[in-house]
Amino acid sequence: MADRTRISDLDFVYISFKEPNKEQNWADLKNKVPWAKRVDGVVGFDNAHKAAADVAETDFFISVDGDNVMDESFLLQTLDWSKTNKKAVHRWRARNNINGLVYGNGGLVGWDKQTCLQMRTHENADTEENQIDFCWGVPHENLHNCYSTTVINASEQQAFVAGYREGVKMSTHKGKPIPANKFHEMWPTNLRILTTWCTVGADVELGKYAMLGARMGCFNTVMEAGNDHLKIRDLDNMELYYKDQTPEDIDTDLKMYGNSLRQQLDMPIAEMDEDESRFYRFVMPQHVNKGVQDREYQ
Repeated sequence: MADRTRISDLDFVYISFKEPNKEQNWADLKNKVPWAKRVDGVVGFDNAHKAAADVAETDFFISVDGDNVMDESFLLQTLDWSKTNKKAVHRWRARNNINGLVYGNGGLVGWDKQTCLQMRTHENADTEENQIDFCWGVPHENLHNCYSTTVINASEQQAFVAGYREGVKMSTHKGKPIPANKFHEMWPTNLRILTTWCTVGADVELGKYAMLGARMGCFNTVMEAGNDHLKIRDLDNMELYYKDQTPEDIDTDLKMYGNSLRQQLDMPIAEMDEDESRFYRFVMPQHVNKGVQDREYQ
């Protein structure tokens, strides 16, 4: 018989830090997964995930971010380990509540305990590719299905930081900033995701803050020399950065950064009003789930 594991037999660990909606989302998760455990306030992404692995009692566990709201249908799934590498990080997609994108950012993640405990990423990284994300230096199974929504607009700061962090990550290649003269060589899917972050969301409460964050994150990563992009791995640092950069007139700042990115990087960013943004999300292709272990690109 195949080696199979029901999702409902796995430990779930909720990883929260300073998300303004973390208690609301924790209550929602506990209602759906009464056996869920929690790690709260651990400084550093690598440290927090290792803390999650420490409290998990199953050899494979599911992590849920503090801004994530899970779909209960995930609990009905069964994993067949003949289909994917059990030792790899299993990353399912999430739907972004501001721009409607459906991809791996902020989604539910399945972890082999030993893989998680042995990795060295973010604040503990010993290679350049691991300094700002897990995805380049740790074996991954990037999976097609979407089982949650990432809710990032509980405050202006949360929306901005979420946008900024993704603006930075999408402007790098394996953790290294993409030079301006090679920006046109960016992987097309990443460019589509990045420009959507920068363009869509004016119709959603605080959506413009995520758009501005993404534009600033991209501009600072590509156009400014140095290692300033590494600040996204420190959420306390990002909090201070937002307080220092809080926009006085967000519409003016959006246009300023939009003009700079169009002129200097030839990015196809549009200035959409609320109706245009709402229409764009309405006509976006609808995501359709397949098998729980179907890969993102096959």
